[in-house]
Amino acid sequence: MTLYHLYGLAVESDFDCPELTEITPEQAAARRYATVRLIRADATLTLPEGRQYASWMWATRDACLYQFDGIARLLVERPDRITVEMLPGGVESDMRAYLFGTGFGTLVHMRGLIPLHISAIKTPDGVVAFTGPSGVGKSTKVAELHFKHGWPIICDDVAVLHPSDEKPVLHAGMNRIKLWKDAVDRFGVDPSRLTRDIMRHDKFHLCAPEMFVQGPVALDRLVEIGPDRACKPRSGGAALFALFMNAIYRPEMVPIVADRSHCAQQSARIAQMLG
Repeated sequence: MTLYHLYGLAVESDFDCPELTEITPEQAAARRYATVRLIRADATLTLPEGRQYASWMWATRDACLYQFDGIARLLVERPDRITVEMLPGGVESDMRAYLFGTGFGTLVHMRGLIPLHISAIKTPDGVVAFTGPSGVGKSTKVAELHFKHGWPIICDDVAVLHPSDEKPVLHAGMNRIKLWKDAVDRFGVDPSRLTRDIMRHDKFHLCAPEMFVQGPVALDRLVEIGPDRACKPRSGGAALFALFMNAIYRPEMVPIVADRSHCAQQSARIAQMLG
């Protein structure tokens, strides 16, 4: 069984996770990481007491069952367990795309942490996180800055804030960036290093640990990328709080498995520090 780090947690896994970095138990203890178990199911996963929220999702206050047809079922249980049942024909790399997003996104909400839908990079002037709707160009922006200036990437898609931290600190851990075909061509990425996105034929995943910062980093600025691809920094007040709230990953899970008032209070506190 291998130990990885992801989102400020130690992940004790039955599965190989090449997108993550391995750590030792001593490193996990030194960083005070709580341990999450990632378990391979030996029977069909069910949640009979769960309310059905979608054709692929059932939930109680303490557990969520997701079914991704042809790939896997994920049972996320508060506070520290995700069980995975691979379905016939399912590919583990496809499963992990849902696991590291929806699966762990749900678990961190259960734990009272704040996942953000961002891409972030470490610049000479501090760490900048880009937010905005899916497809607006967050990944392309950090890839462009990395390939142009050599600046290390913090995360692509998701990072997590821990309210117990004294200042806003991004906990990421995935060594993977998602790029559209035109960006792959523009940046001259070796096609042999790419895997195709399971939902979008012209988008690819690049697993590249050398491009990423390992470990938590302080967040300095949150910048919105608008529909016109322009970057729009916001400073202080209600505008920054609204931007922060809009950046929360899987916000629909908050009223189901988390405390809405806690999430709002912590988001306001963090936005105030960023302002």
